[in-house]
Amino acid sequence: MSGLRVDALVLGCAFSVLIAAAAAEPLPPVSTRAGDLAPAEWNRIAQAAGPQVAPSQPVAQQASETEADPKDKPIDLDEVTVTGTGRAQRQSETTTPIYIIDQKEIEQKGSRTLGDAIRNVPGVTTNIFGAGSDVHNGYFIRGVPTTSTAILIDGRPITNLNQEHYDPSEIPINNVERIEVMPSGGTTLYGSTALGGVINVITRKPTRPLEGQLSVEFGSYGYSKYGAYYQGKSGPVTYNFNYENFNTLNNFFYRVERPVGILSGTRPNGDFNSRSYNLDVGYEIDARNTITLNTYLRNFAKGISPFSIVDTRQNVFNGQSAEQLGLNDDHQSRLLTDTWGIGLTWDSKLGQGNDSNLQFRVSVDRALNRELDRIGDDFSTEIYLLGLRGSHAWQVSRGWGITYGFDYLREIGRSGVTSLVTGASTTDYDTSLDRPALFFLNDFKLASNVTLTAGARYSITSQFGNSFDPNIGVRWQVAPNFALRANFNQGFKAPNFHDLFGKTVHKGNPNLLPERGSFFDAGIDWQPTSTTNLRFTTFIANISNLMSLNLADPRFADFAYFQSLGYVFNDRVRVNYPSVYNTGFEMGFNWRMAPSWEFFLTNTYTDSRVVEGLRPEINQTQQALVPFLMGRAGFSYEDPNGFRAAVFANVVGGRSVDTYHVGPGDAEVFDPAGNPIFISHIAKLPPGSLLPGYTTVDLSLRVPVAQAIVFNAYIDNLLNTYYERSYGGPAPGTNFRVGLKTTF
Repeated sequence: MSGLRVDALVLGCAFSVLIAAAAAEPLPPVSTRAGDLAPAEWNRIAQAAGPQVAPSQPVAQQASETEADPKDKPIDLDEVTVTGTGRAQRQSETTTPIYIIDQKEIEQKGSRTLGDAIRNVPGVTTNIFGAGSDVHNGYFIRGVPTTSTAILIDGRPITNLNQEHYDPSEIPINNVERIEVMPSGGTTLYGSTALGGVINVITRKPTRPLEGQLSVEFGSYGYSKYGAYYQGKSGPVTYNFNYENFNTLNNFFYRVERPVGILSGTRPNGDFNSRSYNLDVGYEIDARNTITLNTYLRNFAKGISPFSIVDTRQNVFNGQSAEQLGLNDDHQSRLLTDTWGIGLTWDSKLGQGNDSNLQFRVSVDRALNRELDRIGDDFSTEIYLLGLRGSHAWQVSRGWGITYGFDYLREIGRSGVTSLVTGASTTDYDTSLDRPALFFLNDFKLASNVTLTAGARYSITSQFGNSFDPNIGVRWQVAPNFALRANFNQGFKAPNFHDLFGKTVHKGNPNLLPERGSFFDAGIDWQPTSTTNLRFTTFIANISNLMSLNLADPRFADFAYFQSLGYVFNDRVRVNYPSVYNTGFEMGFNWRMAPSWEFFLTNTYTDSRVVEGLRPEINQTQQALVPFLMGRAGFSYEDPNGFRAAVFANVVGGRSVDTYHVGPGDAEVFDPAGNPIFISHIAKLPPGSLLPGYTTVDLSLRVPVAQAIVFNAYIDNLLNTYYERSYGGPAPGTNFRVGLKTTF
């Protein structure tokens, strides 16, 4: 409770100071709010969402040619968003902050994937970005990990598909219009995978008969990327085809510090090859009804290296090297992933206006994950997801909007092991799970400047019982340039098929309990001048039964339990941590200093405390891999001809090690008397240890070379800093990428 009192005191002081400052500052013109518009305007607003949104820093809009003094144009904090309620809304109507990453910011960051794009968004801490990123590292929203965050593509959830190896670096974004990140409050509409928040990837929509883009990019360590999208509109038909081919070796030099000294080498087993195809086709039946077919196919082959620091000792025990003892086994497996999906969506406008929208979606997704270890065992998990969703978004009146509906998800899974040496094969599980749910979310205008949201989700499971999870939020627009907001919600997440029955390197546990959490946040949106803005939020999360991993080890009392599940020494097994308590704050600040110059700053602090783990040694330590601090500060310049340059510093604070998930596992040998001796990897650190923080500086350039051709260049880590991105995941020194892009 002491942490809660401190957070409340800090927030109260901040509110007092900022309210006083806001009252003293001359107010800009009042923005038009969505709630003040006639119902007929909703569709127009939704269609205009792309060019009106602002990025998470946010980045200033370019002044129109008719304005005499562009630097006085207000930054638009009231941008349209669609993630929160299923209806088009403006930020001045949302109780939860929604951070928007537009095309400009995606390009400025040099983002190839979703993992790159969400780096340093307020509330998000991630170790999955850039050269050498690995699926075993992770990203977190307010301390809640990857597997409890809903990833949507145009509103369609995909997180459950790659249930164990879900990796945002598998989602290319060369065809993305914008990305919306909502750090909390998503479970009501999007279910258990939104326990930690929602990331909605919104793709480009065709507006002309033919438009497209071709791009090529090369860089350090075998990096190559070829991308294209081709889209158009012909009468009632729209189509969008997207393709990307990506390859990299990731064979960079690394150097890390340990108590034994400096360890260096070449990152092993880091190659990554992927192909991604997307095809969307829409048909406008009439002015009020549209059907859309969404399809995708993705194939990946990558080296899995959860612990990439090589133990090079040649004489560790009885003349055997670290390699011979198996101390480097944690970077010798391969992951092959094949996924495809198809979804059919019907959108209908009810009545005569645009204030009542009905949507039905049916979808089938399939993922086959195969993990090949060094001795020739092929661990596989195949999952089919059958989904059905219906929702109705209805603006009942100017002061009341409601979204309600149902979700139904069936998981059909099979897992097993095949020996590529002997050909023997076993299927351990072949079963299905059903996940129906009902939901509703209301938006009320209590006054012209006060918005209230209230709703709930009712989840039904045969194995884990039912759960009623409410949420409530309020926003008070104290002044046209200053607002207070607060939210409370509860969440429920039942284990998925892979959590329960997976048989890849991460072992399932059929005795898992569902996660439950209570989440609270409060914050401000403030525009002190027409060229500056600030968003600040403090948050608290209390989570029980958080799903994590433990390493089966005979030196611990819980080894007998893991043996009862059929597991052996060094197996990584799904478990529940009884209690985890997250507190922290997030902020984003932007200042347009001149028409062409901009300063931006983001920061996220997360204290993710394991109150009670399965082993006392991790109690009261930081949750594994979660950075205490992550932020970015920088300047950008853009001239009227399209040349743009940005330089920014990335700062990361201490991160807890993860000896149970990432490893490395110890080697077991025996003395002449037959007594076991356990030998640790030279780079292993004790549980609860913190890696040192680091700072890197990056440079981004955009140079127009012809009317429709742009040259992009990125130099990452200009200062040639050597650091560990996460425990066992070293990062390269200075590296670069250059490319050309043409749009037609």
